[in-house]
Amino acid sequence: MSSERAEISKGIKLARESVLNKARAAPTPRLLALVKDGQCAERITGSSDAELASIESEVAAARSMESAVHAVGIGGLWNSKELKAIFGTNYLLFKNTNKAMESVKSLNKKLCPPSTCKNSGRTVKPETCFKKSQHVLTVNVAGAFTASGVGVCRQQIARSFQSCKEKKSCSKMERSLGACKADGNLLISETLQFFDRKKQSCVTHTEKHKVDCSRAIECENQVGDVMIMLDQSSTVRSKYRTITNSARELIKSMNIGPKNVHLGVTYFNGLQFAPGVFYSESLKVKVAIGEEFNKQAILKIVDEMANTTDFGHTYTGDALVKVGAILESKGRRNVNKAIIVITDGSSDDPKVLFNAVSVLKSRGVTIYAIGVKPLSEGAILNLEELKMMTAPESDKNLFLLEKFDQLKDWAKKFSLQLCMELKPLSPELCSADVQFKSVSSCFKSKMQVTFISFKYDETRKCIKHFKNRILKKCKATCVDPIDGSDHLEGEFWTNMCHEFRCDRSGNTILPTTAKKCVAADFSCKPIGAAPFRCRNIDGEREKTASASTRTARPCWWSTTPTDRQTVS
Repeated sequence: MSSERAEISKGIKLARESVLNKARAAPTPRLLALVKDGQCAERITGSSDAELASIESEVAAARSMESAVHAVGIGGLWNSKELKAIFGTNYLLFKNTNKAMESVKSLNKKLCPPSTCKNSGRTVKPETCFKKSQHVLTVNVAGAFTASGVGVCRQQIARSFQSCKEKKSCSKMERSLGACKADGNLLISETLQFFDRKKQSCVTHTEKHKVDCSRAIECENQVGDVMIMLDQSSTVRSKYRTITNSARELIKSMNIGPKNVHLGVTYFNGLQFAPGVFYSESLKVKVAIGEEFNKQAILKIVDEMANTTDFGHTYTGDALVKVGAILESKGRRNVNKAIIVITDGSSDDPKVLFNAVSVLKSRGVTIYAIGVKPLSEGAILNLEELKMMTAPESDKNLFLLEKFDQLKDWAKKFSLQLCMELKPLSPELCSADVQFKSVSSCFKSKMQVTFISFKYDETRKCIKHFKNRILKKCKATCVDPIDGSDHLEGEFWTNMCHEFRCDRSGNTILPTTAKKCVAADFSCKPIGAAPFRCRNIDGEREKTASASTRTARPCWWSTTPTDRQTVS
């Protein structure tokens, strides 16, 4: 102020020198807004040429700093020609103060154009195909203005379901070795894939690190109680050395030690006098778990097993009961527990097997099954039995081979998988709230329902939890198209606030509408129910709209009478 006059040029200079020179550099936009009424006596309505030149000079200096300069005139009389000469088109004139403050928001649109958005455009992303049903995301990304005129990127997601043919899985642990380089090192790549319930998508994490070529086969940081069970029935007599050699390959890569892997090695056969009464035991322990940590001594015992003449029947069930008792009495708390079964035929005690597997799963024991096509004419490899043993992770824990000669190569590849699976669990599994439900195939008029989840314990260690129950009557099953979980006929369930139903024919009845939206804690809240309201990007409450006009809301709702939903 000078003699009751507002000196505009000095005001612009002060803002330029004390504020704009401290502002962030491009691409951050900078705006100098001059808000002035027309009553003051610097006579912008007929100012002297010197005064106007001074204002114009300061505006030019501000613009040279990559600043946008706007003038807002309120009340009084203004010389629009002179304003245009100084500010170009960047000026607004208002008689009413309230109207000026409301309309001045439009300056943001001049200053902040719609953002250049990463991955802008339309993307269709089919998710994993689960038993003829597939979840599809259609993502549209584009620049837009908020109600207050700020340029933003907005993403709209349309969710739909469609039929598909190929069944895939979203569960994988892979370890691959690169070629040995001239520096004596090779690259190890470890891949972990799972369904992230929070992101509602199949995600993949990959870690890579270099190791010395001479130590590539060794698995570091393995911790687990492992039992190897070798089928020693009469049908494998001529190929038994091939079976023991595959066990050798597995053992060579294991990190055996008091604080690492505790290993037990057994074989199973048996001759039965009456149900549950054996002439010879169904299970013979050759290496007691937790009692031998010298790897060479263990390998020598396995070599000697190849010379056996003790062959019998295939009492897999009774053998698993006994292995389970060993793990229960000698196993450690909160470590990975695994049983590796190599066999060529069906069990001679299927009912015992079914119950034994159910008990093992309820105790958190993972079963790997390797089935080799039998050599004997008329002998059958029971695939359903092996699937029941390895469910709900049959996709990665069941291996079928055409010939015994393939066992050695299988063992080398499986050793890489076991390297990862016997490591302490990745925290990623617990952070993503990974869980899934599996229903086994009908086996002897019974089914198993297994639920697996990953949760932190009191020490923030990620632990794998099992729950298992037996159904005494077989039912039709359906698959959730979002996460692949199994459900029984007659069941209703909700996923991402969509309501699904399983009919008697095993068809998943897909939703046609969504009545709830997903809250920040991933729970479902009724749309419009107090105190929850759908809000726009400015945090302002949206006005009630019909289903056909609702857009850009952080909730799920129907946009058409079909199964399509939209979220922003």
